[in-house]
Amino acid sequence: MKAPVMLGLLAAALAGCGNIAAVKSFNTPYGSPIGGDTARLRVIADGMVRAVPEKDCVDWYSPGAGVIAVPTKGFADRNGETLGMPASVSAQAGDAVSEVLVPAGKPFTLHFLDGGRSAGYDAVQNCLGMFSFVPQKGADYELMVHGYSACGGTLKRLDKAEDVARRKADYCSAMANF
Repeated sequence: MKAPVMLGLLAAALAGCGNIAAVKSFNTPYGSPIGGDTARLRVIADGMVRAVPEKDCVDWYSPGAGVIAVPTKGFADRNGETLGMPASVSAQAGDAVSEVLVPAGKPFTLHFLDGGRSAGYDAVQNCLGMFSFVPQKGADYELMVHGYSACGGTLKRLDKAEDVARRKADYCSAMANF
């Protein structure tokens, strides 16, 4: 009788350890670069946007990885920060908006997750997106993502009014999200 109980407790403890990085990624704000070449990024979102600097994949253990913007209270965020970027599209009511510095000339990965929406009786769908791009020195970028009304988003360079090439990202390793 003791062995099954002990095994159950051990399994529960190990399962909790497996989620440390995921929990950290919700409770750590994104860390802007302190030196080097930078670009500016405005994020407008109705869900959580997290970033992993200097990687083309998602790894929540990476230095600087964390939350840029999230409309829901209780998470780390950088909501409302401004860098004086040129005006562009207007945010919708309930969107989180933030402007942050990002490293230029290096991969920068963005991760979007909404809070889920009804997909019929007893079902919920989430919008999840992960991609990377390489910001150019001195450029201004804007990411607008919406998951509740339509799962998707746009990333554009404001000073050239063009969409930005982005590459689908995945987790850096099987353990990167655990």
